[in-house]
Amino acid sequence: MPAKKTRFTTLDLKACIAAVRKRFAGVRVVNIYDVDNKTYLIKFSKPDDKGVLLIESGIRIHTTEFDWPKGLIPSGFAMKLRKHLKSRRLESIEQLGMDRIIDIQFGSGEAAYHLIVELYDKGNIILTDFNYVILSLIRKRTDATTDEKFAVNEKYPIEGVKQPEDLLSLEKFIEILKNAQPNESIKKILNPLLPFGSAVLDECLLKAGLNNENSTLGKTFNIEQDAPKLHEQLIQAMDYLKQADTGECKGYVTYRQEGSASLLSYEEFHPFLFKQLESKPYIELPTFDRAVDEFFSKLEAQRVDGQIVQKERDALKKLENVKKDHQKRLDELKSTQNEDVRKAYLIEINADLVTRAMAAINTAVANQMSWPEIEELVDDAKQSGDPTARAIHSIKFDINHLTLLLRDPFGDGSDIEKNAGAPAKIDVDLSLTAFANAKRYFDHKKQSSQKQMRTLEAGEKAIKSASKKTNELLKEVERVATVTKARKVFWFEKFYWFISSDNYIVLGGRDQQQNDLLVKRHLRAGDLYVHADLHGATSVIIKNPTGNEVPPRTLQEAGLLACCHSAAWEAKVPAPAYWVKHDQVSKTAPTGEYITTGAFMIRGLYSVVFLLLRILLFGFLGKRNYLPSAPLNFGFALLFKFDESDQAAIDRHGDERKPKTTLDEQDLKQASNIETQESIAETALELSDEEDDENEPDEQEKEQEQEGEQTVEDNQESASNAPAASSSDDNENEDDTSAYPDTQLTYAEEKPVKVDNNQKKAPKNQQKPPVVKPTSANQPLKRGQRTRLKKIKEKYKDQDEEDRLVRMQLLGSAGNEAKKKQQQLLQQQQQQKLQNKENRKKKEPAQSRPQSSTTASAFIDDDEGEQQEDEEEKAKRLSEDARLLSTLTGQPVADDPLTNVIGVCAPWVTLNNYKYKVKVLPGGLGKKGKNVQAALKFFAMDRTATQLEKDLIKIVKDQEVSRNLPSGKVKFVLPSYVKLK
Repeated sequence: MPAKKTRFTTLDLKACIAAVRKRFAGVRVVNIYDVDNKTYLIKFSKPDDKGVLLIESGIRIHTTEFDWPKGLIPSGFAMKLRKHLKSRRLESIEQLGMDRIIDIQFGSGEAAYHLIVELYDKGNIILTDFNYVILSLIRKRTDATTDEKFAVNEKYPIEGVKQPEDLLSLEKFIEILKNAQPNESIKKILNPLLPFGSAVLDECLLKAGLNNENSTLGKTFNIEQDAPKLHEQLIQAMDYLKQADTGECKGYVTYRQEGSASLLSYEEFHPFLFKQLESKPYIELPTFDRAVDEFFSKLEAQRVDGQIVQKERDALKKLENVKKDHQKRLDELKSTQNEDVRKAYLIEINADLVTRAMAAINTAVANQMSWPEIEELVDDAKQSGDPTARAIHSIKFDINHLTLLLRDPFGDGSDIEKNAGAPAKIDVDLSLTAFANAKRYFDHKKQSSQKQMRTLEAGEKAIKSASKKTNELLKEVERVATVTKARKVFWFEKFYWFISSDNYIVLGGRDQQQNDLLVKRHLRAGDLYVHADLHGATSVIIKNPTGNEVPPRTLQEAGLLACCHSAAWEAKVPAPAYWVKHDQVSKTAPTGEYITTGAFMIRGLYSVVFLLLRILLFGFLGKRNYLPSAPLNFGFALLFKFDESDQAAIDRHGDERKPKTTLDEQDLKQASNIETQESIAETALELSDEEDDENEPDEQEKEQEQEGEQTVEDNQESASNAPAASSSDDNENEDDTSAYPDTQLTYAEEKPVKVDNNQKKAPKNQQKPPVVKPTSANQPLKRGQRTRLKKIKEKYKDQDEEDRLVRMQLLGSAGNEAKKKQQQLLQQQQQQKLQNKENRKKKEPAQSRPQSSTTASAFIDDDEGEQQEDEEEKAKRLSEDARLLSTLTGQPVADDPLTNVIGVCAPWVTLNNYKYKVKVLPGGLGKKGKNVQAALKFFAMDRTATQLEKDLIKIVKDQEVSRNLPSGKVKFVLPSYVKLK
């Protein structure tokens, strides 16, 4: 059953126009696309918002959030619109009078152009200049009543539209009703006279105490009694038009359930919840514009679903016909075999009669009697009562056959002959004997039996082949329908984005304006902000609505995103990134300073004493938590989305991006070799040169003294520059940002080394490096091992204990001992946090605590009302994001009900487990679009790819992928890349 409502009313049109005006007024047109010859998309863009206006001639106009299919080659009308409207601002959008005609003006003055959209009858879309002279249109026509031509170079008659009028007075209202035909419907009389649709009239009838479905003049409607009550309700309904003009209408879509509860069929859409709709199931949306978009998108999906059902029925019917035809052939062969056996049996049992009849005919032929004479002879014998002649039914002289009527003389109802009393017509060959004719039938039955076996085998193959083709056709139908359905663009796709290995959404701004939008609208409590001190580095946030600890792996991946979208990509130089909490960023500048667009302040909560002490001893480090630098390895992969209703698929992919905050046994087992090497390296760093070479004791002692002096100097130097977490004394200045102790790292020019806390303040002449004697686990080094250990020592000389722990955890090789050390370090830092808070409360009043800040390229609004959300909204957003992430997979399998595919660009380490991925490195000469196309071709060639996956890969647009790659030159690392190119 189709939807009851598919066109706009005047009230609907007012509500949609107000919504479009509110969103796109003053916004420039980016491009124009055609979906078909009646439907066009106008794409608008401004720094903090991008949107698409959908116009369908004669049907609708509204913004859309769905990704509608666009033609590969734009139509002539679309090219004309691009020529005149592209890059122009939408100055105004108005309804012409009370007709369902919209006038959209782009540009101003003599440079203005008007797009006239007609939503009545067959509809039309007309482009005119500032004087309303038609430049192009999709349908030429001539008005039947006014003979006005609608063609190029003709002027559009905007003066002829119906102007708005006041509501009919009560006297006029009663007069119209009295002049109407008896027994005519009230709705039919009033609908053409009212400025709103039938839904408002239905509500007015109900509020007036009348039947909105069957109010008939003279029967259920009394003019004298009911007209005043109805007129009063119509006056109140005029407020709907005023409210629709404000653009503040919600949207309501009514539906009915078909079959299962999950199958909904949309019926109507309205900007208000009218009285007659309250008893029906409905969906409420925040705006009427959204409701219209959802309604028509669902209709499109339902249309496609209808085609699916029909094609499925045709395919199944064809398969059933094949089965029926096969069974029919088998039944016919079986029936033929039974008939042959019966005929042979009757010939044998009536052998004497058959022999006499054949002899009589053969004798007549031998006597050279003509065929008519023989037939006359047989007829005479029949009349005389000859039993042999009476058994002859006919003579086939042309093929030398005789047709006999034979019956079973015993009539015992045997299985061979179900109806023994009825004679059977049996052809016998006159050139053979009776038993030879019986044998001929037995031989024919044998051949028929063999044919039945062959038919059975061939039929099974035919049915199997038909079933396979039917299943393929059903999958093809499902695939085509799935691909045809418009994909809804996810909210995070406007930014740089990816889903981390631990299932966190990571977002990055594309430019300074989008950085502002990103952190202003999407940085919430619990989220983390990631950045890099590099020119052009994007602002990155990690969405963490649960507020739990973000794993180091996700922090490292977010840092890589910030570095890859910076000047480091072109320079091909890895650089460290850092992260801070959401409440450490502010738009508030210190007194006398100014913060530009895309800049913000990182706040610290230090007292004056601690701040000065920290600056003097350690240099100003603020509260940045630095991450280890890593190679700039980026990647492009495919992320598939499957149906949310398939719980089996959700369960199947539930552990793909499982958060990993600790090391499991498998990680420890895989890292055993690396851990052993690290242990040997640590021991070697503590060995004195005296034990390395026993033949030079004097030289060893001299080197020990020099090494001890150097250790103290390095310790003193590192004490003024190392991070706060490098020693227990430094932890006294640790602030309240240690929720992630495993990433409290920094990089400086100095070379920090391991320092023994008990020896840190010892006099210089008393500082000696410890001597570790060999044990069973520390045997004397073999030949060549000493050189390797010196290289390891040189390589890791800038790495302190905390740095080593975090790097090993990121690599999955920390081990049990490292876990214990990390837990001890976490406990120490938590104790220091509590102590610091108590000290600050004692030493400093709450209002006199200054803020320290440092500038970086990002921004967040300080408005607390905008930052905080109530618990219901937070829970709803968390649920929606969690449900969305549960339906996205990079490892599709054949049983997954895939619906769409999205190209994702992310750090290479994030894409390790993806099925379709390609590595992207800085440099290269090819264009991004061609590289993406080559990668997609490579993905489609995968032998393990299902047909559905291949078809989904074909719809990935290289433009959508290219815009998410780092700016600058990129190089795709593809197998057989040159051949593909």
